[in-house]
Amino acid sequence: MPESAEKVSTSKATGSLVIVEGLTSNGQAFVSIDDVMLRVPGFLPGDKIEIELGAGGKVVGAQLVEPSPERVKPDCFFHGPCGGCDLLELSEKGRKKEKQAMIARTLSRIPGGNDAYLHSFSASREIIRYLPRVRLHQSRNYEERESGYLASEAFAGQIPGGVVPVTACAIITQALARRLVAARKILNQVPIFLESLTLMSSSSHRSDRVVGHAVLMKGRPTGHHFKDLTKIMRAANLKGLSVANHEGKIKEVQGTVSVTGLIAPEVDGGPYDAEPSFFVQGNIFQNQVLIRKVVELCKPAAGIRIVEGFAGAGNFTLALAAKGARVEAIESHPGAVRAGVKNINRSGFADRLMLVEGDAIKELSRFEAKPDVLLIDPPRTGTPGIGRTLEKLQPKKIVCVFCDLEACERDSAHIIRSGYKLTEAAGIDLYPRTHHVELVCLFEKQ
Repeated sequence: MPESAEKVSTSKATGSLVIVEGLTSNGQAFVSIDDVMLRVPGFLPGDKIEIELGAGGKVVGAQLVEPSPERVKPDCFFHGPCGGCDLLELSEKGRKKEKQAMIARTLSRIPGGNDAYLHSFSASREIIRYLPRVRLHQSRNYEERESGYLASEAFAGQIPGGVVPVTACAIITQALARRLVAARKILNQVPIFLESLTLMSSSSHRSDRVVGHAVLMKGRPTGHHFKDLTKIMRAANLKGLSVANHEGKIKEVQGTVSVTGLIAPEVDGGPYDAEPSFFVQGNIFQNQVLIRKVVELCKPAAGIRIVEGFAGAGNFTLALAAKGARVEAIESHPGAVRAGVKNINRSGFADRLMLVEGDAIKELSRFEAKPDVLLIDPPRTGTPGIGRTLEKLQPKKIVCVFCDLEACERDSAHIIRSGYKLTEAAGIDLYPRTHHVELVCLFEKQ
Protein backbone atom coordinates (compact mmCIF):
# COMPACT_ATOMS: atom_id res chain seq x y z
CA MET A 1 0.00 0.00 0.00
CA PRO A 2 1.53 3.37 -1.01
CA GLU A 3 2.42 5.71 1.84
CA SER A 4 1.29 8.91 0.13
CA ALA A 5 -1.91 10.89 0.00
CA GLU A 6 -1.93 12.28 -3.54
CA LYS A 7 -4.84 10.14 -4.77
CA VAL A 8 -7.08 10.52 -1.72
CA SER A 9 -10.44 12.12 -2.35
CA THR A 10 -10.54 15.02 0.10
CA SER A 11 -14.29 15.45 -0.10
CA LYS A 12 -14.81 11.77 0.58
CA ALA A 13 -12.52 11.57 3.60
CA THR A 14 -12.82 14.92 5.37
CA GLY A 15 -14.90 14.63 8.51
CA SER A 16 -15.46 10.92 8.06
CA LEU A 17 -14.98 8.29 10.73
CA VAL A 18 -12.25 5.70 10.23
CA ILE A 19 -10.74 2.92 12.29
CA VAL A 20 -6.98 2.93 12.92
CA GLU A 21 -5.75 -0.20 11.13
CA GLY A 22 -2.38 -0.65 12.76
CA LEU A 23 1.11 0.72 13.26
CA THR A 24 3.78 1.46 10.69
CA SER A 25 7.25 -0.03 11.04
CA ASN A 26 8.34 2.93 13.17
CA GLY A 27 5.31 2.75 15.47
CA GLN A 28 3.02 5.42 14.00
CA ALA A 29 -0.69 4.70 13.69
CA PHE A 30 -2.16 4.60 10.18
CA VAL A 31 -5.50 4.46 8.39
CA SER A 32 -6.30 3.60 4.78
CA ILE A 33 -8.47 5.72 2.51
CA ASP A 34 -8.84 4.91 -1.20
CA ASP A 35 -6.13 2.26 -0.71
CA VAL A 36 -3.67 4.92 0.43
CA MET A 37 -1.97 4.72 3.81
CA LEU A 38 -2.21 7.87 5.91
CA ARG A 39 -0.22 8.29 9.11
CA VAL A 40 -2.08 9.54 12.18
CA PRO A 41 0.45 9.76 15.02
CA GLY A 42 -0.82 9.59 18.57
CA PHE A 43 -3.49 6.94 18.10
CA LEU A 44 -3.63 3.18 18.61
CA PRO A 45 -4.91 0.23 16.55
CA GLY A 46 -8.68 -0.06 16.86
CA ASP A 47 -9.27 3.61 17.73
CA LYS A 48 -12.21 5.19 15.90
CA ILE A 49 -11.14 8.65 14.82
CA GLU A 50 -12.45 11.55 12.77
CA ILE A 51 -9.89 12.95 10.36
CA GLU A 52 -9.64 16.18 8.42
CA LEU A 53 -7.70 16.34 5.18
CA GLY A 54 -6.13 19.44 3.74
CA ALA A 55 -4.61 20.31 0.38
CA GLY A 56 -3.09 17.35 -1.38
CA GLY A 57 -5.03 14.92 0.77
CA LYS A 58 -2.73 15.22 3.78
CA VAL A 59 -4.03 14.74 7.29
CA VAL A 60 -4.27 18.15 8.97
CA GLY A 61 -6.34 17.12 11.96
CA ALA A 62 -7.64 14.06 13.75
CA GLN A 63 -9.53 13.46 16.96
CA LEU A 64 -10.48 10.39 18.93
CA VAL A 65 -14.17 9.50 18.74
CA GLU A 66 -14.17 6.07 20.34
CA PRO A 67 -11.15 4.40 21.98
CA SER A 68 -9.95 0.98 20.90
CA PRO A 69 -11.28 -1.95 22.96
CA GLU A 70 -7.61 -2.72 23.68
CA ARG A 71 -6.89 0.69 25.21
CA VAL A 72 -5.88 0.57 28.87
CA LYS A 73 -4.95 3.13 31.48
CA PRO A 74 -1.15 3.62 31.55
CA ASP A 75 0.48 2.42 34.75
CA CYS A 76 3.27 5.00 34.63
CA PHE A 77 2.98 8.58 35.86
CA PHE A 78 5.62 9.72 33.34
CA HIS A 79 3.99 8.18 30.25
CA GLY A 80 3.76 10.72 27.45
CA PRO A 81 6.66 13.04 28.31
CA CYS A 82 8.83 9.92 28.60
CA GLY A 83 8.55 8.22 25.24
CA GLY A 84 10.18 4.95 26.26
CA CYS A 85 7.07 2.76 26.50
CA ASP A 86 5.15 4.16 23.54
CA LEU A 87 2.50 1.39 23.58
CA LEU A 88 1.75 1.62 27.28
CA GLU A 89 -1.91 2.50 26.57
CA LEU A 90 -2.36 -0.67 24.51
CA SER A 91 -3.11 -3.91 26.36
CA GLU A 92 -0.49 -6.64 26.35
CA LYS A 93 -2.86 -8.74 24.23
CA GLY A 94 -3.19 -5.84 21.81
CA ARG A 95 0.56 -5.26 21.70
CA LYS A 96 1.30 -8.90 20.86
CA LYS A 97 -1.36 -8.92 18.16
CA GLU A 98 -0.11 -5.71 16.59
CA LYS A 99 3.55 -6.73 16.61
CA GLN A 100 2.65 -9.90 14.76
CA ALA A 101 0.63 -7.81 12.29
CA MET A 102 3.61 -5.46 11.82
CA ILE A 103 5.80 -8.46 11.01
CA ALA A 104 3.23 -9.82 8.55
CA ARG A 105 2.98 -6.46 6.77
CA THR A 106 6.77 -6.22 6.56
CA LEU A 107 7.09 -9.71 5.08
CA SER A 108 4.33 -8.96 2.56
CA ARG A 109 6.45 -6.11 1.16
CA ILE A 110 9.54 -8.31 0.75
CA PRO A 111 9.71 -10.27 -2.53
CA GLY A 112 8.69 -13.83 -1.67
CA GLY A 113 8.16 -12.88 1.96
CA ASN A 114 4.65 -14.32 2.11
CA ASP A 115 6.06 -17.70 1.09
CA ALA A 116 8.62 -17.81 3.91
CA TYR A 117 7.94 -20.07 6.88
CA LEU A 118 6.99 -17.84 9.81
CA HIS A 119 7.90 -19.28 13.20
CA SER A 120 5.61 -18.77 16.18
CA PHE A 121 5.94 -15.31 17.71
CA SER A 122 8.08 -15.31 20.86
CA ALA A 123 6.40 -12.95 23.31
CA SER A 124 8.32 -11.95 26.41
CA ARG A 125 7.32 -13.92 29.50
CA GLU A 126 8.02 -10.80 31.57
CA ILE A 127 6.99 -7.28 30.61
CA ILE A 128 8.63 -5.44 33.52
CA ARG A 129 12.11 -5.48 35.10
CA TYR A 130 13.64 -6.78 31.86
CA LEU A 131 15.95 -3.94 30.78
CA PRO A 132 19.54 -4.20 32.15
CA ARG A 133 20.62 -0.68 31.23
CA VAL A 134 19.35 2.86 31.61
CA ARG A 135 20.67 6.15 30.26
CA LEU A 136 20.31 9.36 32.25
CA HIS A 137 20.85 12.93 31.10
CA GLN A 138 21.51 16.20 32.88
CA SER A 139 19.21 19.09 32.09
CA ARG A 140 20.82 21.82 30.00
CA ASN A 141 18.68 24.37 31.82
CA TYR A 142 20.60 25.77 34.79
CA GLU A 143 17.38 27.10 36.32
CA GLU A 144 15.68 23.69 36.13
CA ARG A 145 18.31 21.37 37.55
CA GLU A 146 16.56 18.08 36.86
CA SER A 147 18.13 14.90 35.52
CA GLY A 148 16.42 11.88 34.04
CA TYR A 149 15.27 10.49 30.69
CA LEU A 150 15.23 12.52 27.49
CA ALA A 151 11.73 13.78 26.72
CA SER A 152 9.78 12.22 23.86
CA GLU A 153 9.74 14.11 20.57
CA ALA A 154 6.19 15.32 21.16
CA PHE A 155 7.08 16.82 24.55
CA ALA A 156 10.71 17.88 23.98
CA GLY A 157 9.85 21.57 23.62
CA GLN A 158 7.48 21.56 26.59
CA ILE A 159 9.78 20.05 29.23
CA PRO A 160 12.32 22.42 30.86
CA GLY A 161 15.77 21.29 29.81
CA GLY A 162 14.28 18.52 27.66
CA VAL A 163 14.63 15.97 30.47
CA VAL A 164 11.88 14.05 32.27
CA PRO A 165 12.65 13.74 36.02
CA VAL A 166 11.59 10.10 36.40
CA THR A 167 11.52 8.75 39.94
CA ALA A 168 10.53 5.19 39.02
CA CYS A 169 10.65 2.97 35.93
CA ALA A 170 8.97 -0.42 35.67
CA ILE A 171 11.01 -1.87 32.82
CA ILE A 172 14.52 -1.54 34.28
CA THR A 173 15.93 -4.28 36.50
CA GLN A 174 15.43 -4.06 40.24
CA ALA A 175 19.12 -3.28 40.82
CA LEU A 176 18.85 -0.26 38.50
CA ALA A 177 15.54 0.81 40.01
CA ARG A 178 17.16 0.94 43.44
CA ARG A 179 19.73 3.45 42.13
CA LEU A 180 17.57 5.62 39.92
CA VAL A 181 16.67 8.29 42.46
CA ALA A 182 20.18 8.47 43.96
CA ALA A 183 21.77 8.76 40.51
CA ARG A 184 19.37 11.54 39.51
CA LYS A 185 19.96 13.39 42.77
CA ILE A 186 23.74 13.49 42.42
CA LEU A 187 23.49 14.51 38.74
CA ASN A 188 21.36 17.44 39.86
CA GLN A 189 24.02 18.50 42.36
CA VAL A 190 27.24 18.28 40.33
CA PRO A 191 28.03 20.76 37.53
CA ILE A 192 26.45 20.16 34.12
CA PHE A 193 29.27 18.40 32.30
CA LEU A 194 27.89 15.05 31.06
CA GLU A 195 26.25 14.14 27.77
CA SER A 196 24.91 11.00 29.42
CA LEU A 197 25.35 8.50 32.22
CA THR A 198 24.54 4.86 31.42
CA LEU A 199 23.98 2.39 34.24
CA MET A 200 24.12 -1.37 33.64
CA SER A 201 23.21 -4.29 35.88
CA SER A 202 23.77 -8.03 35.84
CA SER A 203 21.05 -10.31 34.47
CA SER A 204 20.63 -11.93 37.87
CA HIS A 205 17.92 -10.62 40.18
CA ARG A 206 20.04 -11.87 43.07
CA SER A 207 22.95 -9.63 42.13
CA ASP A 208 23.04 -5.99 43.16
CA ARG A 209 26.10 -5.17 41.06
CA VAL A 210 25.70 -2.05 38.92
CA VAL A 211 28.36 -0.25 36.88
CA GLY A 212 28.30 2.96 34.89
CA HIS A 213 29.60 4.71 31.78
CA ALA A 214 29.80 8.50 31.61
CA VAL A 215 30.20 10.48 28.38
CA LEU A 216 31.58 13.99 28.80
CA MET A 217 30.31 17.05 26.98
CA LYS A 218 32.61 18.41 24.29
CA GLY A 219 35.55 20.28 25.73
CA ARG A 220 35.23 18.84 29.23
CA PRO A 221 38.45 17.14 30.44
CA THR A 222 38.19 14.17 32.80
CA GLY A 223 40.76 15.53 35.24
CA HIS A 224 38.77 18.69 35.85
CA HIS A 225 35.75 16.62 36.95
CA PHE A 226 37.50 13.78 38.76
CA LYS A 227 35.89 14.68 42.10
CA ASP A 228 32.45 14.97 40.51
CA LEU A 229 32.80 11.56 38.86
CA THR A 230 33.86 10.05 42.17
CA LYS A 231 30.80 11.59 43.83
CA ILE A 232 28.55 10.06 41.16
CA MET A 233 30.12 6.65 41.59
CA ARG A 234 29.72 6.70 45.36
CA ALA A 235 26.24 8.23 45.50
CA ALA A 236 24.82 5.75 42.98
CA ASN A 237 26.71 2.84 44.59
CA LEU A 238 28.48 1.87 41.37
CA LYS A 239 31.13 -0.85 41.42
CA GLY A 240 32.88 0.71 38.46
CA LEU A 241 32.68 3.74 36.18
CA SER A 242 34.24 4.28 32.77
CA VAL A 243 34.51 7.80 31.40
CA ALA A 244 34.64 8.70 27.70
CA ASN A 245 35.08 11.96 25.85
CA HIS A 246 32.34 13.22 23.51
CA GLU A 247 33.80 11.08 20.70
CA GLY A 248 33.34 7.91 22.75
CA LYS A 249 36.99 7.25 23.55
CA ILE A 250 37.43 5.98 27.11
CA LYS A 251 39.78 8.25 29.05
CA GLU A 252 39.42 6.96 32.59
CA VAL A 253 38.16 3.93 34.52
CA GLN A 254 37.37 3.80 38.22
CA GLY A 255 36.79 0.40 39.81
CA THR A 256 35.80 -2.61 37.68
CA VAL A 257 33.24 -1.90 34.97
CA SER A 258 32.12 -5.41 34.00
CA VAL A 259 28.88 -7.24 34.77
CA THR A 260 27.98 -10.84 33.98
CA GLY A 261 25.01 -12.69 32.54
CA LEU A 262 24.25 -10.41 29.58
CA ILE A 263 26.48 -12.22 27.07
CA ALA A 264 25.77 -15.83 26.00
CA PRO A 265 24.07 -16.60 29.34
CA GLU A 266 23.49 -20.33 28.68
CA VAL A 267 26.90 -21.15 27.18
CA ASP A 268 29.44 -23.24 29.09
CA GLY A 269 32.59 -21.48 30.27
CA GLY A 270 30.79 -18.40 31.57
CA PRO A 271 29.64 -16.23 33.10
CA TYR A 272 30.84 -13.86 30.40
CA ASP A 273 31.49 -10.14 30.77
CA ALA A 274 29.78 -7.07 29.38
CA GLU A 275 30.49 -3.38 29.97
CA PRO A 276 28.19 -0.34 29.91
CA SER A 277 30.14 1.41 27.15
CA PHE A 278 28.82 -0.91 24.43
CA PHE A 279 25.56 -2.45 23.27
CA VAL A 280 24.05 -5.58 24.77
CA GLN A 281 20.64 -7.10 24.09
CA GLY A 282 17.99 -5.27 26.08
CA ASN A 283 15.97 -8.07 27.66
CA ILE A 284 17.46 -10.38 30.29
CA PHE A 285 14.65 -12.90 29.76
CA GLN A 286 14.42 -12.87 25.95
CA ASN A 287 18.13 -12.84 25.13
CA GLN A 288 18.27 -16.60 25.64
CA VAL A 289 15.26 -17.02 23.31
CA LEU A 290 16.96 -14.89 20.66
CA ILE A 291 20.22 -16.84 20.92
CA ARG A 292 18.42 -20.18 20.60
CA LYS A 293 16.62 -19.00 17.47
CA VAL A 294 19.85 -17.75 15.88
CA VAL A 295 21.54 -21.07 16.66
CA GLU A 296 18.55 -22.96 15.23
CA LEU A 297 18.72 -21.08 11.93
CA CYS A 298 22.53 -21.10 11.63
CA LYS A 299 22.75 -24.84 12.38
CA PRO A 300 26.31 -24.74 13.75
CA ALA A 301 28.31 -27.97 13.90
CA ALA A 302 31.84 -29.25 13.49
CA GLY A 303 33.09 -28.37 10.01
CA ILE A 304 30.73 -25.41 9.60
CA ARG A 305 32.33 -21.98 9.07
CA ILE A 306 30.36 -18.92 10.13
CA VAL A 307 31.31 -15.30 9.44
CA GLU A 308 29.67 -12.88 11.86
CA GLY A 309 29.31 -9.12 11.59
CA PHE A 310 28.38 -6.76 14.45
CA ALA A 311 29.48 -9.42 16.94
CA GLY A 312 29.57 -7.30 20.09
CA ALA A 313 31.24 -9.11 22.98
CA GLY A 314 30.29 -12.56 21.70
CA ASN A 315 26.61 -13.04 22.50
CA PHE A 316 25.98 -15.21 19.42
CA THR A 317 29.64 -15.95 18.70
CA LEU A 318 30.15 -18.05 21.81
CA ALA A 319 26.86 -19.92 21.44
CA LEU A 320 27.68 -20.91 17.85
CA ALA A 321 31.23 -22.01 18.65
CA ALA A 322 29.95 -24.04 21.60
CA LYS A 323 28.10 -26.21 19.05
CA GLY A 324 31.34 -26.95 17.19
CA ALA A 325 31.31 -24.33 14.42
CA ARG A 326 34.29 -22.19 13.52
CA VAL A 327 33.30 -18.53 13.92
CA GLU A 328 35.16 -15.59 12.39
CA ALA A 329 33.68 -12.39 13.84
CA ILE A 330 34.14 -8.65 13.49
CA GLU A 331 33.04 -5.80 15.78
CA SER A 332 33.72 -2.06 15.58
CA HIS A 333 33.53 -1.05 19.25
CA PRO A 334 36.97 -1.34 20.92
CA GLY A 335 35.45 -2.02 24.34
CA ALA A 336 33.24 -4.79 22.99
CA VAL A 337 36.23 -6.36 21.22
CA ARG A 338 38.29 -6.20 24.40
CA ALA A 339 35.53 -7.87 26.43
CA GLY A 340 34.84 -10.32 23.61
CA VAL A 341 38.46 -11.49 23.45
CA LYS A 342 38.41 -11.93 27.21
CA ASN A 343 35.22 -13.98 26.91
CA ILE A 344 36.68 -16.10 24.12
CA ASN A 345 39.79 -16.89 26.14
CA ARG A 346 37.58 -17.93 29.05
CA SER A 347 35.29 -20.12 26.95
CA GLY A 348 37.40 -23.24 26.49
CA PHE A 349 36.91 -23.29 22.72
CA ALA A 350 39.05 -20.33 21.71
CA ASP A 351 40.75 -22.49 19.07
CA ARG A 352 37.73 -22.16 16.78
CA LEU A 353 36.98 -18.50 17.47
CA MET A 354 38.37 -15.30 15.97
CA LEU A 355 37.23 -11.77 16.82
CA VAL A 356 38.77 -8.73 15.15
CA GLU A 357 38.11 -5.02 15.44
CA GLY A 358 36.71 -3.32 12.37
CA ASP A 359 33.70 -1.86 10.59
CA ALA A 360 31.55 -4.80 9.51
CA ILE A 361 29.97 -2.82 6.68
CA LYS A 362 33.41 -2.13 5.17
CA GLU A 363 35.37 -5.22 6.20
CA LEU A 364 33.07 -8.26 5.87
CA SER A 365 33.89 -8.66 2.20
CA ARG A 366 37.57 -9.19 3.11
CA PHE A 367 36.89 -12.47 4.91
CA GLU A 368 37.57 -15.70 3.06
CA ALA A 369 34.76 -16.24 0.56
CA LYS A 370 32.01 -18.85 0.62
CA PRO A 371 31.40 -19.39 4.35
CA ASP A 372 28.57 -21.73 5.21
CA VAL A 373 26.75 -18.92 7.04
CA LEU A 374 26.91 -15.15 7.23
CA LEU A 375 25.35 -13.88 10.48
CA ILE A 376 24.71 -10.18 10.95
CA ASP A 377 23.04 -8.27 13.79
CA PRO A 378 23.12 -4.70 12.46
CA PRO A 379 22.01 -1.51 14.25
CA ARG A 380 18.66 0.11 13.45
CA THR A 381 20.18 1.72 10.37
CA GLY A 382 20.71 -1.71 8.82
CA THR A 383 23.62 -2.75 6.61
CA PRO A 384 24.27 -0.26 3.78
CA GLY A 385 26.17 -1.89 0.95
CA ILE A 386 25.10 -5.43 1.85
CA GLY A 387 24.75 -6.22 -1.86
CA ARG A 388 28.43 -5.45 -2.52
CA THR A 389 29.43 -7.51 0.53
CA LEU A 390 27.48 -10.53 -0.71
CA GLU A 391 28.95 -10.24 -4.19
CA LYS A 392 32.43 -10.78 -2.74
CA LEU A 393 31.70 -13.00 0.28
CA GLN A 394 29.18 -15.35 -1.39
CA PRO A 395 27.87 -17.12 1.73
CA LYS A 396 25.70 -20.21 1.28
CA LYS A 397 23.06 -18.75 3.57
CA ILE A 398 22.50 -15.59 5.59
CA VAL A 399 20.94 -15.13 9.02
CA CYS A 400 19.99 -11.53 9.86
CA VAL A 401 18.85 -10.27 13.25
CA PHE A 402 16.89 -7.12 12.46
CA CYS A 403 15.91 -4.72 15.25
CA ASP A 404 14.18 -2.34 12.83
CA LEU A 405 11.48 -3.46 10.39
CA GLU A 406 12.22 -0.70 7.88
CA ALA A 407 15.87 -1.78 7.79
CA CYS A 408 14.70 -5.38 7.41
CA GLU A 409 12.61 -4.50 4.38
CA ARG A 410 15.37 -2.41 2.82
CA ASP A 411 18.24 -4.88 3.42
CA SER A 412 16.13 -7.87 2.42
CA ALA A 413 15.49 -6.34 -0.99
CA HIS A 414 19.26 -6.06 -1.59
CA ILE A 415 19.89 -9.59 -0.32
CA ILE A 416 17.22 -11.04 -2.60
CA ARG A 417 18.58 -9.13 -5.60
CA SER A 418 21.93 -10.76 -4.82
CA GLY A 419 20.47 -14.20 -5.50
CA TYR A 420 19.02 -15.28 -2.16
CA LYS A 421 15.52 -16.27 -1.08
CA LEU A 422 13.85 -15.49 2.23
CA THR A 423 12.89 -18.94 3.53
CA GLU A 424 12.24 -18.49 7.28
CA ALA A 425 11.46 -15.66 9.69
CA ALA A 426 10.88 -15.43 13.43
CA GLY A 427 9.56 -12.52 15.46
CA ILE A 428 10.84 -12.02 19.00
CA ASP A 429 9.58 -9.42 21.46
CA LEU A 430 12.63 -7.96 23.17
CA TYR A 431 11.02 -4.70 24.21
CA PRO A 432 7.54 -5.20 25.75
CA ARG A 433 5.38 -2.08 26.13
CA THR A 434 7.03 -0.55 23.03
CA HIS A 435 6.50 -0.93 19.26
CA HIS A 436 9.99 -2.39 18.77
CA VAL A 437 10.26 -6.01 17.66
CA GLU A 438 13.13 -8.22 16.49
CA LEU A 439 12.80 -10.16 13.25
CA VAL A 440 15.30 -12.96 12.61
CA CYS A 441 15.44 -13.89 8.92
CA LEU A 442 17.04 -16.79 7.07
CA PHE A 443 18.04 -16.30 3.43
CA GLU A 444 19.31 -19.19 1.32
CA LYS A 445 21.24 -19.12 -1.94
CA GLN A 446 19.17 -19.88 -5.02
